[in-house]
Amino acid sequence: MVRAKKKEDQHEISFEQALEKLEAIVKQLEKGELPLNESLEHFAEGINLSKNCLQKLNFAEQQIDKILSEEKGKIIERPLQLQEDGSC
Repeated sequence: MVRAKKKEDQHEISFEQALEKLEAIVKQLEKGELPLNESLEHFAEGINLSKNCLQKLNFAEQQIDKILSEEKGKIIERPLQLQEDGSC
């Protein structure tokens, strides 16, 4: 039950909050000081947070695609082309 609650809570938090939590989890895991069970729990939470962030980004991209350009009273959808610069 606790896991389901955490997953539901993750969908209610903002993108920025989810990203902040994910960064904190990564830092904890990188230290390598957590017991195996805690590491696995944190890893699972991090995966769920990253999925949540990706869903929010995909939704935002869809919204941007819809409003990027308008021609003759019609909305024209164009794929958003992001420049990959290696930073996240």
